[in-house]
Amino acid sequence: MDLNKKIFIRLAVYVSILLTIFFIVYQILHPEITNLFIYLIFLVIGLGLVWALYIEYKAYFSKYDIHKQALDRDLLIKELDRLNTELKTKDEQMLMMSSFAGQGIILINDKKEIIFANESAIKLLNIVDAKTNSYEHRMRHTMIKEQIKKTYQTRQHENYNYKIDHKNLNVKTISTEQNRSNFVLVIIEDLTEKIQLQNVKKDFFSYAGHELKTPITVLRGYAELIQQEIINGEEAIDISKQMIDLIDFMKGFVDDMLMLSRLETFTGGEKESIDLKKLLLDTLAYYQGAIEDKKIEVELDIEDVTFEGDRLDFTKLFKNMIENAIKYNKESGQIKISLKRALNQLVFIIYDTGIGVAVEDQDRIFERFYRVHSSRKEPGTGLGLAITKHIVNKYHGHISIESESNKYTKFTIVI
Repeated sequence: MDLNKKIFIRLAVYVSILLTIFFIVYQILHPEITNLFIYLIFLVIGLGLVWALYIEYKAYFSKYDIHKQALDRDLLIKELDRLNTELKTKDEQMLMMSSFAGQGIILINDKKEIIFANESAIKLLNIVDAKTNSYEHRMRHTMIKEQIKKTYQTRQHENYNYKIDHKNLNVKTISTEQNRSNFVLVIIEDLTEKIQLQNVKKDFFSYAGHELKTPITVLRGYAELIQQEIINGEEAIDISKQMIDLIDFMKGFVDDMLMLSRLETFTGGEKESIDLKKLLLDTLAYYQGAIEDKKIEVELDIEDVTFEGDRLDFTKLFKNMIENAIKYNKESGQIKISLKRALNQLVFIIYDTGIGVAVEDQDRIFERFYRVHSSRKEPGTGLGLAITKHIVNKYHGHISIESESNKYTKFTIVI
C-alpha cells in the first residue's frame, strides 16, 4: 500500500478514537442528556472533519505525487541516458575489435584489468586464469607486459615483433580513451605462416633458377658443338635426343610451376561431369610402355565414378600418382589402384612395392621441391606431390601416406 494512503488511514482512525472518547466523557459529565440528536450533531461534525482531512490529503498529496513523478521521470531519463552511453561505448569497442577479425585481441581497462580477450589471443599468448583480472597476473611474457605498461605511461602506440613458442608474433598496443578512461587495445598477429611463405617463395625462385640453369648450359654447349661441326653423324643424333630430353624436362618444369601457380590462386577451367574411371584407364594406357619396361604387375579395383570438377586437375592428379608409383617401384614390382565412392565421397588409393618413404620424410613430401634422398637419382621436378596436395585441397579433400622404407608406399585420397 502507498505510504501516503497509510498516513491518511491512520489519521482517520485517530480522529474516530478521539470522537468516541469525547462522546464517552461528555456522557459521563452530562448524564442528564438523553437526547440522541445532540450525539448525531457531534457525529456529523466528526465525519465532516474526517472528510475535510481527506480533501486536504488529496490536494496536498496529489501535488506531492506530481512532484515525485517528475523526479522519478528525471531519474529514469538520466538512467536511460547512462545506459545508452554505456551501450554505445560497448558497441564502439566491439566494432573496433571486430575489425581485427582473425587476429588476437585484448582490451585492458583503466584499472589494468583484461575485460576482453578473444580465443586467438588466449592461445597465442597463453593467457592464464588468475584470482585477479590484472594483465600483469594473467599474461606471462615480460616483454609484452612492459610494452603495455609503456603504452599506459606514454599513451603512444607501440609495435614490436617477438619470437614466442616457435611463433613469429607482431604485437601492437594502442592507447584509446572511452568516457575519460584510458584503455589499451592489444592486437596480436601471427606472422609465422607469412614468413614461411616468404621463405618458400625465396627457395622457389632459387631452386627454379638452379634447375633451369643446368639444362640451359648443357643445351648451349651441345648447340655450340653442332654449330662448330665438332660432332656429326650418329654422335649428333644421340646429342639431339639428349637435347630433346632436356627441353622436355624444362617444359615439364615450367608446366608444373604454372599449374602450381594456378592452383594457389584458385583459378582454373570450368567444372564438368568427369568419368573418372575412363580418365584413370586412359592415364594407365599412357604409361603402359613404362609399366611393361619394369615388368610391373597392375591390379585394379575401379568402380564407375563421375565427379564434378576441372578435368585438368584430375588428369594431373592421376598422372602424378601413377608416374611416382612406376618411377620409384622396383623391377617386377606391383601396383594396386582402387577408385570407389564411399559415404558420398570419392576414395582413390594407390599402392606400390617400391623404395618407400622414411618416417622422417613423410611430413615433408608434399612440400615444393622436397625430394627424398633415395629418390634423387630419378629425374623429376620435385613439384608433383605439392601439386597433388593443392588439387586435393582445392576440392576440400584429404591426402595421407602410409609407407615403410624399401617395402611399400600407399597413398589415400578422399574428396
